Amino acid sequence: MGDIVIIESRIPFSKEEASRIFSRISKGTFSDIFLQYRVTTTVRVEDGILKSATRSVSAGTGVRVVDGESTGYSFCESFEPDDIIRAAGFAEAIAGSGKSKTVSAGKREILPLKLYSQEIPLLKTDVSQRAELVRRVLKAARSESPLIDRVTISMTDSTDRILIFNSEGEWGEDIRPMVTLSVSARASGKNNIQFGRSGVGMRMGFEVFEQVESPETIGKKAAKQAVTMLDARPAPAGVMPVVLAAGESGVLIHESVGHPLEADFIWKKASAYTGRVGEQVASPLCTVVDDGTIPSNRGALGFDDELTPAKRSILIENGVLKDFMNDRITSDTLKLKRTGNGRRESFQYPPIPRMRATFMAEGETPADEVVASVKKGVYCVAFSGGQVNIASGDFVFVPSESYLIENGKITSPLKNLTLIGNGPDALNRVDMVGNDFRLSTGTWVCGKGQSVPVGIGLPTVRISELTVGGSANGE
Repeated sequence: MGDIVIIESRIPFSKEEASRIFSRISKGTFSDIFLQYRVTTTVRVEDGILKSATRSVSAGTGVRVVDGESTGYSFCESFEPDDIIRAAGFAEAIAGSGKSKTVSAGKREILPLKLYSQEIPLLKTDVSQRAELVRRVLKAARSESPLIDRVTISMTDSTDRILIFNSEGEWGEDIRPMVTLSVSARASGKNNIQFGRSGVGMRMGFEVFEQVESPETIGKKAAKQAVTMLDARPAPAGVMPVVLAAGESGVLIHESVGHPLEADFIWKKASAYTGRVGEQVASPLCTVVDDGTIPSNRGALGFDDELTPAKRSILIENGVLKDFMNDRITSDTLKLKRTGNGRRESFQYPPIPRMRATFMAEGETPADEVVASVKKGVYCVAFSGGQVNIASGDFVFVPSESYLIENGKITSPLKNLTLIGNGPDALNRVDMVGNDFRLSTGTWVCGKGQSVPVGIGLPTVRISELTVGGSANGE
């Protein structure tokens, strides 16, 4: 990796320069300036061969001008005031005709919550340390079984410096670390190939591999899943109880419940939950939360990308719909209190309502009792994909690791299984919630026109009836 000049202190842009830019914006009722400087390091290894090792810098400024329900957005790959003024002109031309007011930027500083640790700073860790971590993952995965014949490892870490000003006189700066390590292991049996995946992703420094999950654990977990799935039998088909394992299965909540509760879908009347605040929309056992204040979590934000301080939002409480996740525009339009969910992938994108760490709160039933209650059903541990219709709530999910439950016992691993259902209906069929809540430490990224890191979580949960797509051979 070649040498790259790293900005160690603040982004070189002042309050006076922000005031100058705001004074040039004559349209719109609100505007903001988002400056970002990101350093990303990536190492990729396949079959023990180093495929790439890169360090890159992405830097630039986005300007947004809001006029009621109309928004203009433009960006430049620069921190120079004249370049930003030009970008502001484009945003202003798009936004509309509302009249702005002249402001002095930077009157009130918004301080981010201290949610990210960097005991071993990412920018001070050299490539040899990264290579050693990758070597340990590879060795652990290979040692799990002689059936493992391919291991792919990707390690990416980034440090974001964020500086935001808005036309209401607020400003704030934040430094956001993120480290991600993902592993794919391939196991080859007789006429059968299966893959296992594992990883860790947190807003931490490299201490994550000492405090959260070791490289050895990550490597072995991926390899073990691949080897286990070599013995998978065809999944049964039909309507039956489904038990979701604690942790990674929370992706179902994220997709089938979280997205429909993002306020832009509510605003457009494109969600199954539109107009239902105060209604019973789920089993009384269900409480769903979106939280941006969990230290070191992938979804943690000291403040969001609009300077709204991080908070914990209860979306569904004991089955009753309470709130939606919003950004500045949707909170103003729908007359909601701001929840701090205005997020963007980078300076190249405007903020929109996005999840942070979204999960179902734990219940009171021991997890083993949840499984023991099922005579015949399926137990889902991890998922590889799925689709959700936001308007109707209909979904299809594909588990990457699942097992048959027979007479209250987890037995054979299953393959070619799908879960087919409807989000609101599935929540109403939740009849047991475990006391073993766990936040996933995985490498979760949410796509919605732009990608952001998110957290998910779940206790062990039983859905009394769900359609399982499998095969007749699985009966």
